[in-house]
Amino acid sequence: MLKQSFKNIKLNKEICEFIGAFIGDGYLGNYGKTKNQYVVGISGDKKLDEDYLKNHLKPLIERNFPSTDPKLYYRKDENTLMLRVNSKALYELFLKIGFSQGKKSDSIGIPLEILNNEELTKATIRGIFDTDGCIFLDKRKSYKKPYPRITLQLASISLINQLECYLSKNFKLYVNKSNRDGYRNYVEIYGHKQLEKFLKQVGFSNQRHLNKVKNMPP
Repeated sequence: MLKQSFKNIKLNKEICEFIGAFIGDGYLGNYGKTKNQYVVGISGDKKLDEDYLKNHLKPLIERNFPSTDPKLYYRKDENTLMLRVNSKALYELFLKIGFSQGKKSDSIGIPLEILNNEELTKATIRGIFDTDGCIFLDKRKSYKKPYPRITLQLASISLINQLECYLSKNFKLYVNKSNRDGYRNYVEIYGHKQLEKFLKQVGFSNQRHLNKVKNMPP
């Protein structure tokens, strides 16, 4: 049997959306006594992200890597679930793209191979916001009506710099890079018009974000 490999696979928008989800909340693992269990995994909230992981991301992986068998695992002791792909070939592809084992939340970034392509970058950013972003209405009295905010909290300054560089071309951003104890770094897009633009240019695939947008007052 020939050794399976994805190292020469051509990146497309779906694969990059998967990569973005991995950047947002993923990890690479090499387990077992003989280090022969290779895992690419993505974590999520058991209540909020089940639909996204089960009905969007899992089929997406199966379409693009049909020889793999992604599975969902539920943590009984925690409010989390994991989408895991046990595949050495996929593990090696993520290493080739530039990721390292474990979840390097303070240093992870978008690979340059993706940043050189506009459509692939958008798809990757969509995956990041789907897994690690949130959207909410700011209802402070200083606003005439509830004010939408799309927020992405991150530990990686390099990833924030990449997102700021790309998104600032089309959006007004609020960016925090204080990195002080007790504070998180974040990128924020705010306002009704900017929300509409974000939905057209980047969008969400996670239905819980789309539901929040749908239920927002005009």
